[in-house]
Amino acid sequence: MQITSETIAVVTGAASGIGRALAIQLAQRGATVAIADVNESGLRETAALIGSRCSTHIVDVSNEARVQEFVAEVVNTHGAAHLVINNAGVALYGTASQLTTEEMAWLMGINFWGVVYGTKYFLPVLQQQSSAHLVNISSVFGLIGFPGQSAYN
Repeated sequence: MQITSETIAVVTGAASGIGRALAIQLAQRGATVAIADVNESGLRETAALIGSRCSTHIVDVSNEARVQEFVAEVVNTHGAAHLVINNAGVALYGTASQLTTEEMAWLMGINFWGVVYGTKYFLPVLQQQSSAHLVNISSVFGLIGFPGQSAYN
């Protein structure tokens, strides 16, 4: 995908790590970036590194209604989306017997349902474009098991 000054990119999990790096790189290549995370201070830091070519959105991707609102915010603010990167993700350390079902549900809400909601609700927006891309970030732990990462695997 060629990134231009007309590109509107969306990145979840943009308050730190891979999400922050992706958002910064996209902005440096000319895109306007809608960044989302639950970590408001980290999101502000990312926005400061990007500059004026971004909008910030406090979004819990495990909350279906909030993701729907986020999609509407992006469309209302930017008019479109050309690239959506569902990057938000978390990890827990512990065996299945050590972790609570609530902890596992929290992880699945973000790592699984966050991707499902982001895909489901941004897809109609992307399909309105002549060229658009959807990227769902995953981990190698989806393919191989790792001791102590029961919920994450």
